[in-house]
Amino acid sequence: MFTSETLDNTRDITIYSPAIDDRQNHKDDAVLLYMFDANSYTNTVEMPKILDNLIAAGEIPPVTAVFISNPDSDARARELPANPVFADVMANELAPQINKRLPITIPKDRTVIAGSSYGGLAATTIALRHPEVFGNVISMSGSYWWKPKEQTADDKNFVVSEVIRMDKVPVRLFLSAGVFETARGDSSSNGILGTNRHLRDVLLAKGYDTHYEEYGSGHDYFSWRNAIGDGLISLFGSEE
Repeated sequence: MFTSETLDNTRDITIYSPAIDDRQNHKDDAVLLYMFDANSYTNTVEMPKILDNLIAAGEIPPVTAVFISNPDSDARARELPANPVFADVMANELAPQINKRLPITIPKDRTVIAGSSYGGLAATTIALRHPEVFGNVISMSGSYWWKPKEQTADDKNFVVSEVIRMDKVPVRLFLSAGVFETARGDSSSNGILGTNRHLRDVLLAKGYDTHYEEYGSGHDYFSWRNAIGDGLISLFGSEE
């Protein structure tokens, strides 16, 4: 359970620990994962089982996962879309509490924040705002079509504009989208696929370590259950 006085709400937090007994021996390669939409990823996606299998197969190092629930659907729509207050709560309130509960210290370059749809948008904007806490991002079908209400329809993609505006920060990213995620308004370029491709191009041009994948899928957990594993392998799976 995590209560934030700043947000004036309470949510469930579920912590997954890798099924190994010698975490102290893995302190140099251990990974800490923050994952939004806890109920969907622990139940529908069965992510604990995915982590068990990937770790047992040696495809990724031991991962401790923090699954973050939404207090309600209204809070999700309010908190996740590029909300700087929520980003600060994640970095300054939740992360310190989690770190106190861990048996080892996991640095920012081994910490990844992940999510799908609004969760992907949140993961990216939170890490860009707080790279001192979250050094890696896994964004699956990130909703980069989103823009603040005061931004006009003719303005650039909001996250792209932020990346262009700000100095480069030490964050690595794995982005993914489905090839059928094109519908948004009257232009396919404004859909999830188009805006993810645009963000990818800008990140690469800015010099960010960015890996991008497209799947033959739409906006669904079936594809995201594969993408989350691919993201972890991309970020941490090729280390010797």
